[in-house]
Parts: sequence; structure tokens; C-alpha cells
Amino acid sequence: MLYVSLSLCVIVSTFLVGRFFAAKTRLVEKDIEDAIARKLSTSSLNVELLRLKEENGVMRNLLIDMVENEASVAQAAPQTPDQKNRAMNARTQRRREIFGEAVFALQAGNVQSTARNLKING
Repeated sequence: MLYVSLSLCVIVSTFLVGRFFAAKTRLVEKDIEDAIARKLSTSSLNVELLRLKEENGVMRNLLIDMVENEASVAQAAPQTPDQKNRAMNARTQRRREIFGEAVFALQAGNVQSTARNLKING
């Protein structure tokens, strides 16, 4: 009976030690992944990628606005000439606003890229 209880204690202690080292390994791996993530978050490539994703989202929203603006005039209900003129004027005004936003977004992107090209990396 002594040997059975002794072997049971050895098996349980082996299991507990194995779990301890497994938990320690997971913590070290998590620290390594956090360090890699910190290094990548400050890299210039990642910053550039985030900026491009933001600009892509802005341009996508502008394109959606343009499509919605062009589709807004096509209505099934008959309209009077005065209503058609008001709708066309509103569409033209909205088109000018959208193009103004697009020009502003493109100019802001050009200013950022020019400023970025002037930096001395080293």
C-alpha cells in the first residue's frame, strides 16, 4: 500500500509540475507576442498601412455618396417641371459638395505624403 500511495503522489506531483511549466511557457509566449506587437505598431510600414486604410475608407464613402446622389433623381413618380428643376439643382449642389470633399481629401493626402518624403530616415 505504501508503494501505491507513493506512486500516486509522484504521479500527482508530476502532473502539477507539468501544469506549472506549461502556464509559465504560455506567459512567456504572451510577453513575446506583446513585444512583437509593440515593435510592429511603431514601425513606419504599419503606420503607413493604417493611413492608407483610412484614406481608402474616406474615398469609398465619397464614391458611395456620388452613386447615391446620381440615383436620387431617378424617381418613378411623375414630377412637374418645377420639381424637376429643384431636384436637378439639389443634385448639382450635392455633386459640388462631394467633389469638394474629394479634392480636400486628395490635397490632404498629398500634403502628408510630401511631408513624409521630406523626413530624413536614419
